[in-house]
Amino acid sequence: MYACAVTDSRWDRQTDHRSAYLARLIHRLDLSLEPIERHLFAYDGDDADRIEPTLQILTLLPLLGRFDAVPVLRRYAVQGRHWAAALETIAYSRAWDDFPELRTGLDADVLAHRDDAELAAAVDGESEPWTSWARTRPRVRRLFGGDGADGAASVAHRPVRPDLSGASAADLLGLVAAGPGRGRQLALRELGRRGDLVVLDLAEDLGLRNAAGWTPAIAQGLHDLGNAAVPRARTWTGSGDDTLEQLAVEVLSGFGESEDGPYLLDVLTAAATEGAWCAAESPARGLGRLGVARATDALVSAWESTVHSYAREAILEGLRGCAPAAMADGFTEEGLDDCEPRVQEAVCSHAPDTPSARARLVALRTDPFTTRRPAPLTLHLGSVLSRQPPSL
Repeated sequence: MYACAVTDSRWDRQTDHRSAYLARLIHRLDLSLEPIERHLFAYDGDDADRIEPTLQILTLLPLLGRFDAVPVLRRYAVQGRHWAAALETIAYSRAWDDFPELRTGLDADVLAHRDDAELAAAVDGESEPWTSWARTRPRVRRLFGGDGADGAASVAHRPVRPDLSGASAADLLGLVAAGPGRGRQLALRELGRRGDLVVLDLAEDLGLRNAAGWTPAIAQGLHDLGNAAVPRARTWTGSGDDTLEQLAVEVLSGFGESEDGPYLLDVLTAAATEGAWCAAESPARGLGRLGVARATDALVSAWESTVHSYAREAILEGLRGCAPAAMADGFTEEGLDDCEPRVQEAVCSHAPDTPSARARLVALRTDPFTTRRPAPLTLHLGSVLSRQPPSL
């Protein structure tokens, strides 16, 4: 457990969730925070991301009643090597709002411990706690560029999205031909929304692709074509063009028919074998939509093997469509304890009516992390539990 708390095990650190799951385990096991604190202060590397999971876990523990995490966080934010990263993590946490003992006087402690050069390197005019501290601390305010600064960087207005609904097809194609950028992307989406099959030709146009071999917004345009894109997408399978093959998977997963099941199963199997978990998501969903029973074993194997949180949501969706009901219920119930919030959201309305599942739903309803999470999970829980006996 300690190894998990101090090691970033996420497959994709931008999306995968671990901190709430690990914080719950530390709380349930009533583990001491001393080994975690030692690791935090012993780490001397230059990469602050390496301690981000540990800091996130510590910011969640007070919500579970582990108030001993507060002095650890405060001490590291003042004295730790990556104190600035810690401050940002803490300031954007729920504990910052809920526990005054975490934030009160922290600005004075930090300013007393750091010289102007250190502060200047750390202060970010677009992030907390600096924007708030600049309003009350002249020393911080000066680092924003003068005594008159209000502590907040100027924020550019979002550009107004042009309305292309009245544009002619020729005008839209002109925007596509004009070069990469927002205009091309909006034009591709508008052509797809209209059901214009020229989008299929544009998907094959090598001249529109960027350095990564992709045409931004083309996938959305094809999605908007819906079933009309299926025949052409089938010709892209096995074409040797990686971009077109990826687009084929997306189209056939969303709109293909039973005859496309074997292809999607082959794609899923290959992606799982290679550990390309993002590539496994669409075929897993497509197989579930088509109800391909023979894909069950591959989906079970992928569920047990994947290290990507988002992939588990898609794989579980596939299992619910492909596996026998009793088997699918077992995986659904397992998903109630998943570390990924999207998995929990996906399964709570499908949870089987068993004592263990009902008990877990009740626990989720009162879980401090769940109750602070917006719909759909809260709505699902209320809907599901309203069907349960009053004693629950």
